Amino acid sequence: MKDVVLNALRMFGLDREVALFHRAFAKVPAHRFAVIKLSGKTLEAMSNAIAEDLAFLSSLGLTPIVVHGAGSQIDRELQKRGIPIEKVNGLRLTDERTMAVVQNVLNGVSAKLVASINKKGGRAVNANGLNLVHASKLLPVSGRDLGRVGQVDSIDAAELRSLCQSGVIPVLASMAKGSDGWYNVNADTLSRQVVRHIKPQKFILITSTGGILDASGKIISTIDVQRELPQMLQSGLITEGMKVKVGEIKRLLDEVPQTVVEICAPDKLLQELFTIKGSGTLLRSGANLVSARSFRSLNSSAIRQLLEESFGKKLVADYFRQSVELVLLEKSYAGVAIVKTLNGEHYLDKFAIRQKAQSTGLSKIIWQEIKRAYPQLIWRSSVNNPVNPWYLKQADGAHKQGGWIVFWYGTKPSAATIQNVLNLPKTMVSA
Repeated sequence: MKDVVLNALRMFGLDREVALFHRAFAKVPAHRFAVIKLSGKTLEAMSNAIAEDLAFLSSLGLTPIVVHGAGSQIDRELQKRGIPIEKVNGLRLTDERTMAVVQNVLNGVSAKLVASINKKGGRAVNANGLNLVHASKLLPVSGRDLGRVGQVDSIDAAELRSLCQSGVIPVLASMAKGSDGWYNVNADTLSRQVVRHIKPQKFILITSTGGILDASGKIISTIDVQRELPQMLQSGLITEGMKVKVGEIKRLLDEVPQTVVEICAPDKLLQELFTIKGSGTLLRSGANLVSARSFRSLNSSAIRQLLEESFGKKLVADYFRQSVELVLLEKSYAGVAIVKTLNGEHYLDKFAIRQKAQSTGLSKIIWQEIKRAYPQLIWRSSVNNPVNPWYLKQADGAHKQGGWIVFWYGTKPSAATIQNVLNLPKTMVSA
């Protein structure tokens, strides 16, 4: 199975990116890799593909924590038994009869997903019976007692960590144990609580839309919830149906700012995890970017270290005496883009992300800032650079010659400009 998936990724030129991201994820504690939230409707429609992807992650030694609901399956079973369905503010009115159905359906969905992951070569466990999530009765909503609807009080984070560290994917359904029995809990609420306790690198929501949509129905690639989100909401760029979800994500990122939230389609999980471009919407609580027109106000030693670690070569001694158009830098020196001017053209001289930050979405955010600043850009890359497939997707054109590939977007550069870029002296040299 693993070979089949890798071969498919190679067909799209993504195998180098997979290796790059896998190295980054391997440095993260097992339990802090990712929390993945699945709706019941998504599982019904794409259960086989989702199980295949989770088994693939397991085969790589990556153990996300999976949280799921089963709303559509529960509705269907209640209708079959003639039990009334009623919801208040989106929460299911849950009497004792309904709770019995909820518990039975959720356990069945968990068991089926776990069995499918294990059958496909992964390692997963139905964690519902381990009493990892504790709840108490939710207070009345809009004056209505909702019965056995619970609020999450605590999560056994130590046991979740232990399961992940043992190489097992924990699968949790949207229910929790109280002192007086089981409670029905909202899947979004449960997944956010897991994120708050575990503080994973990534929180991935798998939805049928594949991301947050703008008013024209197009997926928004990245959102900085601190700087961009207020303006996007005010301008109507985000559709009404997405406003509630985005608001919830912002509240989560306010509490757990180090987590990156990604929304993707059911069949795009691997692409979202293992490629720089991803496929859906990435939301981040600010990238802490600073910009400068020279190196004078910056820590050039830290930039040198970042570049030399990223390229595996030495930076030439006089690099920081060279003039630059713009240095775009992540505040903790986790990533940098350096733009110069070459015969009136804007030339991207360096683009580097520290390995531990390559899985955080920082690449997408810095690249988006570059594109905002420069509607036309040219750059070159060694033919052996593993990021070249991604560069090709960002470019409007490319020219390969000798040991270099010259890329550009915006207006196509002249042959003379391309040659000037090819003739530039190397600034990274073998140690």
